[in-house]
Amino acid sequence: MLTLNINQYTFWQQKPAFVLDADIENFWVMYVIETGQCSYQIGPKKGQAQPATILLCPPHVKFSRKVLQPLTFHFFRFSFQSDLFMQQELTGNFTQANPRILEDCDHLKKLEYRLSPTAKSLRNHLLTDIFYTELFRRLFEDKIPIVTSLPIQNALHFMDEHYHEGICVGDVAQYIGWSAGYFSRQFKKVTQLNAIQYLDRIRLRAVQQLLISTDLPISNIAEQTGFTDGYYLSKKFSQYMKTSPTKFRKTHQI
Repeated sequence: MLTLNINQYTFWQQKPAFVLDADIENFWVMYVIETGQCSYQIGPKKGQAQPATILLCPPHVKFSRKVLQPLTFHFFRFSFQSDLFMQQELTGNFTQANPRILEDCDHLKKLEYRLSPTAKSLRNHLLTDIFYTELFRRLFEDKIPIVTSLPIQNALHFMDEHYHEGICVGDVAQYIGWSAGYFSRQFKKVTQLNAIQYLDRIRLRAVQQLLISTDLPISNIAEQTGFTDGYYLSKKFSQYMKTSPTKFRKTHQI
């Protein structure tokens, strides 16, 4: 069960600094960051937040923060009760915003100055959806632990944005300024996955979507998702999904 009620929602644009370096609230506080960077410490959890980071601070917990690059973010102050998450999961870097969450935030911006009961209800619904979206991810996707390392966060973001371009681990390592070997070791240490597995997982998720939603041949899907060719795509798909792309398409298309 999950219930919440927003006390305040504000969309801050290019905020150069916080008025207070730290404070303690009587409500839950959430930041969904669109652009910029900040350092933070929420209770014992600390790190650097960048675009798509979602920070969550429970009531009566000290929240220290400092803007590193002008910050554009969604701010929420709200009451919250849930038995769907463990308490330690609700402090610090809660999750990374995916397209569904960013869409919710875009809707919230449009409702910021609407004062009607309907607008209030919609705001509560959209914030609730952020939590349910994260819960769905944890239940149905391979879970990656919350990442506080800024270089690894940058690597994850780069892979999410460029997987379809056929990038390799060496390209990702070069992007963050590390050697391929050091990057691979650190990525495995932080995420419990190797970087190649992560890239395969992103690509196969895109393959599944294209198999279901289009009639594109396998060779074209391979080209759009960063695989070298249709044969290699089919091999990887069968390895991970325990079925062929053709059978998957026949089973899931409507």
